[in-house]
Amino acid sequence: MSENEVAAESAAVPKARKKKEPKPKPPPADLGPIQVLRHTGLAEWQWDAGTTAGLIPPADCGARWSIAVADQVAARRDEIVAAVGTEAPIGGHRAAERLAERTGLDVEKEDVEALADAGALAVAGWYKQWPLWDCRALDAVDVDQLGAVVAERQAWIAASVSTWDAPAYLGWRRAEFEKVAKDRGLQLGRQDRYAKADLDALAGDEDLVEQVRVDRLLMSHQAATFLEIRPTDFKYLVASDLLAPRKHTTVEVSRYRDVSVPLYRVGDLEVLREHPGIDWEAVHAVKPGEPSPLRELARRPVDRAAIVRRWVAELGDRHGIEVWAWFHPGAGRWEVDWERVDGAPSEKEVRQAIAAHPYLREHRREIAVATEAGAAIRWARAMREPEAAVILDTETTGLHGYLVEVAVVDACTGETLLDTLVKPGCEVEPEARWVHGITDAELADAPPLAEVLPRLLEVTAGRTVLAYNAQFDHAVIGRHAGRDGLDPAHLGDLDTWSCLMGRRSDWQLVRRWLPLGGGHRARGDCETAYELLCAMTAPSRTPKAMARR
Repeated sequence: MSENEVAAESAAVPKARKKKEPKPKPPPADLGPIQVLRHTGLAEWQWDAGTTAGLIPPADCGARWSIAVADQVAARRDEIVAAVGTEAPIGGHRAAERLAERTGLDVEKEDVEALADAGALAVAGWYKQWPLWDCRALDAVDVDQLGAVVAERQAWIAASVSTWDAPAYLGWRRAEFEKVAKDRGLQLGRQDRYAKADLDALAGDEDLVEQVRVDRLLMSHQAATFLEIRPTDFKYLVASDLLAPRKHTTVEVSRYRDVSVPLYRVGDLEVLREHPGIDWEAVHAVKPGEPSPLRELARRPVDRAAIVRRWVAELGDRHGIEVWAWFHPGAGRWEVDWERVDGAPSEKEVRQAIAAHPYLREHRREIAVATEAGAAIRWARAMREPEAAVILDTETTGLHGYLVEVAVVDACTGETLLDTLVKPGCEVEPEARWVHGITDAELADAPPLAEVLPRLLEVTAGRTVLAYNAQFDHAVIGRHAGRDGLDPAHLGDLDTWSCLMGRRSDWQLVRRWLPLGGGHRARGDCETAYELLCAMTAPSRTPKAMARR
């Protein structure tokens, strides 16, 4: 190789770059809280305790410490540790356990606090609102002083009753005890406990005990038991105005309903036992199923249900319309609704008629007018008009999948307008196949949505599309059409749809979704939904008397 070739080859080889040495970072001029702890080797609690004791100077660079101050603290670390200790302060329960382990006494957290109140301990710090105690101070507590504190607490526990157990100690109800305690100014002692001596003084006050007894309030069935009569007999006493409740309380009977419960005073019941017009021997001797001897004292109670039904019939006759009434057990009220046709009264007129009725006006707050159930009936009738609506149902590859079957039924006649499988373009999920039974093999020769959609749009055009869970079927068709680049037209507009499932819940007076109960095939579910729609054109709970036209 010539000299020139050697030079050329050397020039072709890139020269290695010289690695730059990183510039050393300048040492920090000051340290933050975490850095200063690492620098000095102190724990956070030791730093806090040393600062409180004046052994550590405050921050001299704003909220930070200079290196010089940090070095001074680090040099005095052993001195600081000797002053503040090597164990972090502990809470009340652990402090009691430490004292109990050392002394063999039954120490509790309250005893530690009592030592502090006596000046034998000082709070070493706080965790939120709870005091912390120094371990060395705990180890130095005098055993005799601690024993006296424990004995005093145990004596108080033996001579007192907790606020929870105090009513049972006296044999009273909680509300009775709380009222007496407030009226008498009864004071709580240590650990929120009442002295037994104070409670015994209440129990020894015969006039007070008797007053508590006669003022006790009982519910109807309890009052009947107290009088040793049947609940039916008790109702006659109330109906005859011989007995009236002293107050009412509210009782929750379901998630959506509270009822007002009358309460009767024991003293009033005892006075009734001396009533000269009641043959108590005859009342006590009556056998189950026999009429009550007290029925002659009471006026016959008005049957509200019979009055409501009769008024409904009269309202229907007066206006020549169909009027519905049913009792809503969940709301605890009667509901009234009617046909909205020519000649029908307005809501205001119906409310005025109830207010003018000699009996119903007393119950007008318990009678709902123009309800969701009535609206569901009118809606179902409107949907069953010719050319008004169709019922649509789909089966899919999965909960968030694509169409495998679609069917449409005329909401007026029940005629099947469309019933076809649809090739989904993907596999059917096992969970969905378990529900509807449609397999991938059955869908192999099915038409795609592009072929089915024109007919689907044709049979639903210009009509309300009903579905049992309309949001689900609307979303399936929109998702499938969007994936395949198709225009769902009016089926893509949710306002075109209406949900049969929600209307059914209104009709049946429930606050939950009810299963359709079909066979999980599109046409079968459409036919089941059609039968449901037909049933919804009348009240789900027909009263015994109803005007019909």
